[in-house]
Order: sequence, then structure tokens, then C-alpha cells
Amino acid sequence: MKVLFACDGSPYSDRAAKYIATRLHAQTKELQVTLFHVDAPMMARVNRALGAEAVAQYHRENAEFSLRKALQRLRRAGVACETAHAIGSPAEAIAEHAARGKFDLVLMGSHGRGALGGLLLGSVATKVLAQCKVPVLVVT
Repeated sequence: MKVLFACDGSPYSDRAAKYIATRLHAQTKELQVTLFHVDAPMMARVNRALGAEAVAQYHRENAEFSLRKALQRLRRAGVACETAHAIGSPAEAIAEHAARGKFDLVLMGSHGRGALGGLLLGSVATKVLAQCKVPVLVVT
């Protein structure tokens, strides 16, 4: 099973990583997980001031930092995983990467505030559910 794990380094992502390591890994043969982080783009004038290489380095380091804890947890559990990152709108980037990469499942953590909270706050999980053609599992 090929899983895209949308991870932002939050405690909710850690809970989702724990779910993969303890439950999904035990139930699924040949589990392949891609940890995926999406960074918001910088303002154009910041990009110009810093230069393309510095901006790219910033986004790489931010992705590595955000994925580090989940990556360590999954590797300790023996889960085959790799990492990827993108810059843009999180929900759009997750849905696009899931479709392009032919993933079987998108997995992500969420705060679990309920339907009304998600509606009012416009959570990333709610937007991914609306935009993604790949099945989505939200761990709360």
C-alpha cells in the first residue's frame, strides 16, 4: 500500500505517525509511506531579496524540521518511508501530489474540533477531503 502522509510537525501529525507505526504497519503488507510537507510561499519581495537558492534552502530546512519527528518514529517501527515537500497551498498541493504519485491513501492528523469548527476555521484536513480524489484518512 502506497500512503501519502501529509505532515506538518504538529502533535496531530505525531499522532498520525503513531497510528501508521502501530496500526497501519501491522495490518498492511508492503507499506510504503511518503512523508509530505507543504510550506506556504514567501512574499515576492522576500524571494527577490533573499535569492532563489536561499529561499529553496529555507523551504528544504523547514520541511526537514517538520518531518523529522515523524520520520524517526516510522523508521524505528521499520516502516519503509521517504520524504517530499512542496511550496503552495497545503490542500491543493496534497491533493495534486496524491493524484500525481498514484497513492492509495492520504493520511493526515487533525485537531478534531468537529464539523462546525472545521467549517468555521477552514482546516486543511477539511479542504483536503473536499479536493482529493484519493481516499483520505484523518487521525484525530
